Amino acid sequence: MITVAEINDIDRIDHFRLAWRALLGKTKGATFAHSPEWLEQYWAHFGKDLKLRVLLVTLRNKIIGIVPLVVKPVSTPLGTLRVLTYPLDSWGTFFGQIGGNPAATMVTALRHIRSSRRDWDLIDLRYIDQEGHDHRRTSNALKSVGYQGSPAIWRHLSMVNTSDTSWIEYLASRSSETRNRIEQAEEITAQSGHVSFYRSRLEDPLAPGWNPRWDLWAQFEQMDFQTGKQTLIAGGEFSLKQKLAFLRDIHGPAARSGMARIDALFVNHTVAAFAYGLQHAAGTDYLALGRMPGTSPETLTTLLSQMIQQSIQDGEPALNLGLVGLPSAGLWTNQSLKSYRCSHFPLTAPRTQLLRLNRWLQKPAPRPKVSQTETVPPVTETRETQSSIELAAVAPDDWPVEKPVPTHTSSERPPFRIVG
Repeated sequence: MITVAEINDIDRIDHFRLAWRALLGKTKGATFAHSPEWLEQYWAHFGKDLKLRVLLVTLRNKIIGIVPLVVKPVSTPLGTLRVLTYPLDSWGTFFGQIGGNPAATMVTALRHIRSSRRDWDLIDLRYIDQEGHDHRRTSNALKSVGYQGSPAIWRHLSMVNTSDTSWIEYLASRSSETRNRIEQAEEITAQSGHVSFYRSRLEDPLAPGWNPRWDLWAQFEQMDFQTGKQTLIAGGEFSLKQKLAFLRDIHGPAARSGMARIDALFVNHTVAAFAYGLQHAAGTDYLALGRMPGTSPETLTTLLSQMIQQSIQDGEPALNLGLVGLPSAGLWTNQSLKSYRCSHFPLTAPRTQLLRLNRWLQKPAPRPKVSQTETVPPVTETRETQSSIELAAVAPDDWPVEKPVPTHTSSERPPFRIVG
């Protein structure tokens, strides 16, 4: 018999940690955001005024699936509504149930939601990979229990597909303006001195000498994350201080899981620009981009160029630059993905019905498909592709010495590793 146990106290998560980690290895599209460590840090930083509803789906007393949910107040054109949703808040690309039985898990979890006391005004499950791993399971599960569940596009994702290509081919697919911008940025950056690029390596946290690079993190917190009026950190409307504190606290467990990424551009062995992301099987979601105060804006362009080159060289599937709100993301993007939402508006909640009508009125009319042939500049028109920037295999040794951050004991290290 399939049953559901609901957790409303974050401290109880620890009792189910081993089962949760075991299910991560069976979850298609799993990211660090699916881990219990993520939820614990998310709750510690952003859980105020939220209600936790983690649903454990069990079969014969064995947990076969987990659906992490929260009820949070969300501002809408019709006032603040209590929304039942996923605990992601723009920190990742996709989200969903955890475990190897997605259809049974979602249907059982939603039956539990329907049969329990309603403490929400609206169900709004966002970040659904409908065209990928989800296969409309979320929408079908909502409909199977009597909810509306109609899917709609939540966000368009600006991706850089780095698989099955070369840097020459990638440059050829960019506009001449973009190619000139990259070349000029590297020239301006090089005027300040020796330039090198560093990417943190995936290492076994149990291996001798393992280092999560807290020394470089200290430099990261001094960065300027502003470009114009845009702050280049994911996480929605939270303050910069809150975002940096959250990223710092997830870095330790993410690094121990083999999923943290640090990209850094050095000028004269000093950090000039920095990018932080979380890796998974489909690529890397970048959560922050910054440059050291006083450096030219071109250092960010140079850093992005090196990030893409390195990912092509490593055979990484893709980079997601859209989460940080980068204004120039379109210059780099060569692939667009869609993130979906599935919603239910209770008939007994008048305001949510008005919100449903409002969404319907604002929905753009479908455009007729027009066959277009994209003109790609020939490869011979691109500039010399051998950059003068050094790819550093190890981080420079002469970083400023920072106060060490307490490390975690081996007992705290999760036994699972999902390596992008």
